[in-house]
Amino acid sequence: MDGKIYLSETIKIGGRASLLSRIQVHTVTNTLKEKNPSNQFETVFRESSGDKDLTTPLWQFAGQGIFTKDLQEDLLAKKVDIVIHSFKDMDLKDRKDTTLIPILPREDVRDVLLFKKNKWIHLPNEITILTSSPRREYHIKEFLKNYFPTPINQFEIKIESVRGNIQTRLRKYLEHDSGGILVAKAALDRILSFEDPENHLPELAEVKQVIRDTLNLSLFMVLPSSVFPSAPAQGALCAEIRKEDKHLEAMLMEITDSETKFTALEEREILSRYGGGCHQKIGVTVLKREYGKVTFIRGMTDEGVVLQTKELSESPNLFFSKEEVWPPNAKMAARQRERLTYSIPKDVDVFVSRGYAFPLDLSVNPSNQILWSAGLSTWKDLALRGFWVNGTCDGLGESEPPEIDTILGRKTKFVKLTHMDSDKHSSVYPVIPTYFVSAPEIPIPFDTSKIKAAYWRSGSEFDIVTKRFPELLDVIHFVGPGSTFRKIKHTLGEERSKNKVFVSLSFESWLEKHIKP
Repeated sequence: MDGKIYLSETIKIGGRASLLSRIQVHTVTNTLKEKNPSNQFETVFRESSGDKDLTTPLWQFAGQGIFTKDLQEDLLAKKVDIVIHSFKDMDLKDRKDTTLIPILPREDVRDVLLFKKNKWIHLPNEITILTSSPRREYHIKEFLKNYFPTPINQFEIKIESVRGNIQTRLRKYLEHDSGGILVAKAALDRILSFEDPENHLPELAEVKQVIRDTLNLSLFMVLPSSVFPSAPAQGALCAEIRKEDKHLEAMLMEITDSETKFTALEEREILSRYGGGCHQKIGVTVLKREYGKVTFIRGMTDEGVVLQTKELSESPNLFFSKEEVWPPNAKMAARQRERLTYSIPKDVDVFVSRGYAFPLDLSVNPSNQILWSAGLSTWKDLALRGFWVNGTCDGLGESEPPEIDTILGRKTKFVKLTHMDSDKHSSVYPVIPTYFVSAPEIPIPFDTSKIKAAYWRSGSEFDIVTKRFPELLDVIHFVGPGSTFRKIKHTLGEERSKNKVFVSLSFESWLEKHIKP
């Protein structure tokens, strides 16, 4: 053997012995087989140190790489040629002898909270959440106070450590008198969606049933990345190879997903600024969207510095006085709202554009209906009214897909509750108007010759104001991500929109970044 891989040789692909890891290895192997039909592949599995010790909290292990070190040793000993890892398990150190290559499209980056339905019906005095992650523990207490339904958002929250593979942790959750457990949504999605026609994984059906039984006994919340960002590179896979194996590097580069590579590496680079390590209480999520790169960072450093970043790249360096913008004086223009009679089909899932759109007499059964919010303020409104919210578009627009069909076990059937002038053509979901909103109040006199920029909070506001003052079509436009952004670009046309239509993640961030104090 000279270290090179020849076409006639069998390529050994290794990974951990857990079911989830074997699914990942088989997924990668199947993809490589399709791309390289003349090659032979063999899968090799072994338990890692982290798989054998199921009691010590992860952050208490000395050093790093408890899920990866044994496999790396096999790689360097040439017992295997490629090792497949969950990218989030990889330490941030530079590698002398091996190379990491991000591969395949990333699964959902978000965490999910499972909460027992019987705890929801028979309210406890305290809530115990199972997790062994310092990051999740740090974030969950504040999250539950703000986004859990009243009154359980006021209960005392206890955290208990839980270790083991996903099915072990779910069984402990079911057997424990706990209220909830936090897990990576990618783990549930990967197992539930994996098909095994060649029966490589004899326990797969049983584990799927454990997950399905757990989900049937639980309510779930998909936790928003803006306030509950994930572990860097969560949901992504990487392949590790010996540095000299350039043929394998080229082969693996062919199954690299560019967006996954970009976001996973960016998140790891951000965490490296704070030292890295699984003991960190820092979450980082980077999203690549048509309007730019969105970065969420939250947590606390080892030095006790609190991190709270929510930023959008490609934001222009444009600054305006309060007299130069719409809405006047950079304050939301007042609008009157009035509730309408409404009719909602039975047992549909409900997407709520804003808290006021949810009628006072409407109820949603969390056992068989999904309640999804456009943003976090809407989620908070609904939680204060005692509703269980399953997730949110996180203020990034309704085109952000919930991606919950797999854990839900059915396709969602959303209707969107909004105002009667909402643009039905640009809506992702069928629209049900639940209230009327008046035209925004316009000061008298209103000298449009001074206006250089505008922030539009809805498509209807844009329509009403620019119809009355068409000269405002020529100013710089700022808007939140989503349907209003697409509507304004469509109205102005692609050429006219260039360098004139920009996304701002919120009205508050627009004030902070573009309005002179």
